[in-house]
Amino acid sequence: MLEGALTLVVFVSLFLGAIDLAQILLIHQSIVERVRSVARVTSVTCCDTDTVKNLVLYGQTATPSQPSGYYGLTASNVAVTFSDQNSPDQRLTIRVTGFQYRSFTPMLAGVSNGIPVQVSIPLEQP
Repeated sequence: MLEGALTLVVFVSLFLGAIDLAQILLIHQSIVERVRSVARVTSVTCCDTDTVKNLVLYGQTATPSQPSGYYGLTASNVAVTFSDQNSPDQRLTIRVTGFQYRSFTPMLAGVSNGIPVQVSIPLEQP
């Protein structure tokens, strides 16, 4: 019984740790892919910062009536910068910071901040 209980505790901790790691990877990679696709679309069809934020947050150009951001993101989590405008070197930079993960592993349970995501891409010349 004692060996079974100790083994079960270790197994459950490892299982929950694997689930937490998978969740972190899923959320982070989903946000990275969303930001990359928005940057690619915006590089060809240049628009304003609010439209880019809405594309990252909601997947559409307008703010919906019941806003619920992608994986809990808010407008304050997304920073959009157009640099060197009206020059051949103009770039779009989208930075997502401050998003959080909730972990369930015993002794590590709680909320932790994610690694910031930044994508920078040159804009097409009109």
